[in-house]
Amino acid sequence: MAGPEATPDKASAGYDATTKPHPRRIGWVGTSALAVGGSNQSLFLMAALFAGQGAIPGQGSAAVPLLLLGLLLSYMAAPGWLELVLMYPNRVGGIAAACTNAFKPYGDILSVLTGVCYWWGWVPTCGVTALFSAGALRHWLPGVPVDVIAIGVVLLFLGVNVGGIRLTTRVAVIIASLSTTMAFLAALIPVLSGSVNWQQAFDYRLSVPFSGLFGQVTSAMAGLYLIGFGAPAFEAALCHVGETIDETRNVPRALLANALLAGLYFGVLPVVWFGLLGAGPLGGDLSQTLGPVFAPLFGAAGKLLALWFVIFNMFHGTLQPIAGAARVLSQLSEDGLLPRVFAKRYSRTDAPWVAALTTAMLAIAFMLIGDPVWLIAAANFSYLIGIALPNVAVWLARRDAPDLPRPFRAPKGTLGLGLVAALVWGLATILGFEQFGLPTVVLSMALAY
Repeated sequence: MAGPEATPDKASAGYDATTKPHPRRIGWVGTSALAVGGSNQSLFLMAALFAGQGAIPGQGSAAVPLLLLGLLLSYMAAPGWLELVLMYPNRVGGIAAACTNAFKPYGDILSVLTGVCYWWGWVPTCGVTALFSAGALRHWLPGVPVDVIAIGVVLLFLGVNVGGIRLTTRVAVIIASLSTTMAFLAALIPVLSGSVNWQQAFDYRLSVPFSGLFGQVTSAMAGLYLIGFGAPAFEAALCHVGETIDETRNVPRALLANALLAGLYFGVLPVVWFGLLGAGPLGGDLSQTLGPVFAPLFGAAGKLLALWFVIFNMFHGTLQPIAGAARVLSQLSEDGLLPRVFAKRYSRTDAPWVAALTTAMLAIAFMLIGDPVWLIAAANFSYLIGIALPNVAVWLARRDAPDLPRPFRAPKGTLGLGLVAALVWGLATILGFEQFGLPTVVLSMALAY
């Protein structure tokens, strides 16, 4: 069994002597399209943040500034993430799979923990976005159960991924062209039509589980913790470095494009929609409540556009974990850190079919129990481990191996900002996690274990 790279030359190459390199077939547009499923995750978090679910309270209209704060923390970490992945240009799996050499002097368990926790964090996303798109598609398939439609969506994108990165990218570009166009329209139409109540758009009130300063702090931290599941996810643009043509130029472009797109979904749209609709509709089913966003230009067809807006955006969320996050398992397996079965690739397309199949099947399993907010919160504990530890890894790599080639060097001070972001995510976990209940805490520990 091949182990992780042991020499500086192999470390900089990003693969050992027995690992077959990935063919480079995609540019920055394709890489960006694949990662839209990370940039747009505010859409399925919004209802939980504004209204909560069952016994789990939401944060009310304070969800809007909390979304912006979560995005700011993610921007703070991004330069370090980019430096880390470009040090190992032949690897796939993004930031969580790029930590192996940085953590090697401190034990392989850190690399496995980071990679598997990152992957776990994406699995419920695959299922919950399939449920959202299935709920909207049921408008045209009233006799078909939502679960059946959602399973079909997951299996469809599993088939696309097994068809190879080129096919997957082509599908992603088509969906992204539609979803992002509609997202820009969803921001521009209410503003240009004068429909936004700007006083309401910036009037925020935090819902608290109990009175007092501690109630305010725990509510805000619970929201920020949950936002950590989505705001940093534009890092999905880094999952395909080893498959990207001229990665030193195109990967930074893709990361920038997806970071800006995350600014639209996590910053602009929540402000505009809150000013137009208020907190109540944003705490409901967006496929049913976003009609007024498109109505000033499209009239009664606005309701139909709202359905397609949710469908296209949720398609991204189902596609990306099978395409991107699954490659973490594949890369760690090639490093000798997971069973070799996960490294199997389909010979015709280079697709990591075992890792993709495992991701899809577990997503369906989570989906069948409904992907409730408490389950997403539990998976988020794993995801925060998967995005926080790379901030530590890049700092260690800068300290322990300062002479390794770095096609991109994060500007001075930004590695420290990444560590600050990781610390804030840790504090949000400690102070806000309890609000999701004991079952969430227990399951999150089990997933990480």
